[in-house]
Amino acid sequence: MGSKKRKRGLVEGFRVLTLLYRVSELPAGAFQRLVELFKAYRAVAALYFWSKRLNIEEGVELALERARQLLPSYYRHAFDERSQVYQFGEVGKMRRPRKIVLQLPLVEALHPNCGAYIEDNKLIVRLGNGERLELPLPERALRWLQEKEREVAPLKVAKIVRIQWREDRPEYLKVQIVLRVERQKPVMPDPKSALLVYVDANSDYGIVAVYAVSDGSETRVLETPKLKPPNRGRRLMEAARRKHAAAQGRKPSVNYALARLSERFDSRGWVKSAAARIFKKAFQRASGRSLMMNFDIPDPESVKNSSLQKTLISLRKVADNLAKWFGVYATFECYPSTVCPYCGSKLEIAYTRRTRIAYCTKCGFYDDRDYVPFYHWCKALGLPMPKWPLQRIELPEELRRKLNTVRPGSPG
Repeated sequence: MGSKKRKRGLVEGFRVLTLLYRVSELPAGAFQRLVELFKAYRAVAALYFWSKRLNIEEGVELALERARQLLPSYYRHAFDERSQVYQFGEVGKMRRPRKIVLQLPLVEALHPNCGAYIEDNKLIVRLGNGERLELPLPERALRWLQEKEREVAPLKVAKIVRIQWREDRPEYLKVQIVLRVERQKPVMPDPKSALLVYVDANSDYGIVAVYAVSDGSETRVLETPKLKPPNRGRRLMEAARRKHAAAQGRKPSVNYALARLSERFDSRGWVKSAAARIFKKAFQRASGRSLMMNFDIPDPESVKNSSLQKTLISLRKVADNLAKWFGVYATFECYPSTVCPYCGSKLEIAYTRRTRIAYCTKCGFYDDRDYVPFYHWCKALGLPMPKWPLQRIELPEELRRKLNTVRPGSPG
């Protein structure tokens, strides 16, 4: 759910630290008090949500009255439109949920303001009536929080604690510490003095990045890494092997459980890691320059039913958040990979073991197809074209002869 409306000219990035606690290891009395809070909050939030959605003013007033009666003061900020933790700012834009209302995220979580704080390596959650729940914080989590605050210094980081517990998974308590930072929306830097980073996610390989600099007379490519997603086929083969072992009577419970884990491949972690690596490398390469980035994300229809569909499309949300967190100017424009950037002719594709070579039979241009959109981006920015190919490519002999007839002496 959205929080309060954003101010004009400002953007917001966020970081989330997630911790899981076993309910059996928590103080029984404090946890029971937390469950009572969940039930009260859930009922009030459901009434408030649907009253807002259906424009029933009486229902909104009744929900606020129930919140004053049932919830501690610092938990009522979720219903205060002026608060940073207001949870109903985008009710009108949300699709009508297909599931029952109690499955909505907003009624599963508590969002306290001044209801939680860190003291002596512990997260203290205030439960009302002088009661509190103490949750130990690992040393690694504390270091992570400090590192993220240093990343955006001197800007002030707003912290929100989310506490989630589900009756269908009663053994765990999920706690998230959300860091948010607001900053002025970055303006477009001068391409001639910035580090240029082009990221192409429309690739059979996964994600391709190009780092370059230009002084207006020459565009020089610094690095062209390719980030390959985890091998899904290998995971499916491992799952099949585990199932076969279980069917043969070898530790069936263990092998079936491991097979299910192998089949449930979730690429979200890899997408976040890949995006973080791209930004980290960009800051290392910048050397004091401002950053100018473009993420070429494919249209959902172009990768429909592909094993990388969710992986590639989800990159946009991750990259957008990172750009806002760090204050980097980033765009999300698509450029062609099958049109020659020099003469505009349609490129032909030759497949080798490792590369899809895009080449032009009119002017002799050729390069890895994944790098072709970068040339078009440079052209759109009014920058000189880089020397091609961006990386050395071993051309098949037949293709080499064909290109030499188009442009004798072309680089090989």
